[in-house]
Amino acid sequence: MLRFAAICIALGLMAGSAQADTLTFEPDHTSVIFQYPHFGLSHPSGKIMGATGTLTLDHDDLTKSAVDITLDMTTLTTALPAFDALLKSEKYFAVAQFPTATFKSAQVELTGENTANITGDLTIHGVTQSEVLAVTFNKKAFNPAVFKTGYGFSATAHLSRRAFGLGNLEPIVGDDIDLIIDAEAY
Repeated sequence: MLRFAAICIALGLMAGSAQADTLTFEPDHTSVIFQYPHFGLSHPSGKIMGATGTLTLDHDDLTKSAVDITLDMTTLTTALPAFDALLKSEKYFAVAQFPTATFKSAQVELTGENTANITGDLTIHGVTQSEVLAVTFNKKAFNPAVFKTGYGFSATAHLSRRAFGLGNLEPIVGDDIDLIIDAEAY
């Protein structure tokens, strides 16, 4: 009986080491900052919060890791209430009709010791496009505020507004959008 228990424990430990960790994005510390060219004079920014979803880390083969995240478009803010209302209206993001944006990974390509390109389907405004996120792993650490070990990531992406059906007011507002993403997952 004791030998059977030892075998079960050993198998459990081996299975645990080969399994991937499925983590949940922390919505208060996961954000997307977007920047857009305005007449070529400046690059104003806005922010989207309210992320939900999972990050599955396969420690044995990081290329088999996966991201599935949803952003709450109702949290979009530029800190300019009238402009926020315009961006959320039918003229732009149509947030009443499309209240979320999603990203679901399809491929992870390691590019360095703590970097990767993650290709996936980004859906904004009801339109899905394949996009690449350039991701940097920041740190794995215990967070005493939540009593959990978390993983931190930063990412960037460059995309076209027009590709998502959001090309109105060009050239006043340029087509090229830069995304700066910071995420924590537990």
